[in-house]
Amino acid sequence: MMMWLCVAVGVGILAVVFVNYPLPPLTPVMTAWKNGGGYFKFKTHDIFYRVEKGSNPAGGPVLTIHGFPSSSHDWSKVLGGLEKQHSEVVLFDMIGFGLSDKPVDHEYSIMEQADIAEELLKKLKITQVHLLSHDYGDTVALELLARFNQKTTNLKILSLCLSNGGIFPETNFPRPSQKLLTIPYLGAVLCRLSFYRAFKRTFGEVFGVNTQPTESEFRDFYSAILHNSGYIINYKLLGYIAERSQHKERWVGSLQQTHIPVHMIYGPSDPVNPSVFISHYKKTVPKHGITVLPAEISHYPQWEAPVEFLKAYTSFQKQLSVK
Repeated sequence: MMMWLCVAVGVGILAVVFVNYPLPPLTPVMTAWKNGGGYFKFKTHDIFYRVEKGSNPAGGPVLTIHGFPSSSHDWSKVLGGLEKQHSEVVLFDMIGFGLSDKPVDHEYSIMEQADIAEELLKKLKITQVHLLSHDYGDTVALELLARFNQKTTNLKILSLCLSNGGIFPETNFPRPSQKLLTIPYLGAVLCRLSFYRAFKRTFGEVFGVNTQPTESEFRDFYSAILHNSGYIINYKLLGYIAERSQHKERWVGSLQQTHIPVHMIYGPSDPVNPSVFISHYKKTVPKHGITVLPAEISHYPQWEAPVEFLKAYTSFQKQLSVK
């Protein structure tokens, strides 16, 4: 009993120290990324977005949807290649992420993130779009797909390309740090202990051994996550893990039922979605394609292997133009 009391006191002291410690400013890279975009209002919240003009009018617009716990900057290494494929590349930070608002008294959900995506496209007067998503964003994309399949949206989805998302609860294994953050009360405290070294160690675990971000890149990720005091609400964002099981029939069903072209780009060294994912994907949605990248690529394929990622995505898009 005394040991647990000491641990609780120690954690409390650390939390107080961290909360009162000045947050690092945005890095120059993230500041430049912010300056290249703008904000729109979703209800009372400011949502960051960017629209990059592409060089292929026939390719139509693409909406990119990032993963947890990062931001639209995840797509920066493949942005040039996406611009060659499409007329426009739309990027945004979902609520609670990156440069967008991160309200504390808020219930975060995949459904709301899909609402935000639809609202942004409506603002931009985009009525038909390709979707390119990653991780958490894959689940948001599946909710958009479900709405499209059921004709409950005016948005027409032209194609969907997923990447390393935990779309099947059976093959998704959240990291130990994520599991801790989902524990009631404990998660709220642990979120306040987001020291850089701990972040670098745990975040680095989802990259390949030979494809780790550089020191400056780790700092970029970290500053975007902490921006707007994001460390306080990180545990609330993890509600998506339970949502995936709750809405499995709807979201996996949307993949099974859809008639639009769908492809998965997958880094097989992923500890969150290990290679058992491949056979499960092929069995569950056999009509959809999958590109398995080299063995050393892990959970962030668009960051770890941008050339290979773009090659796979370009091949998928070319198949669309042939049909």
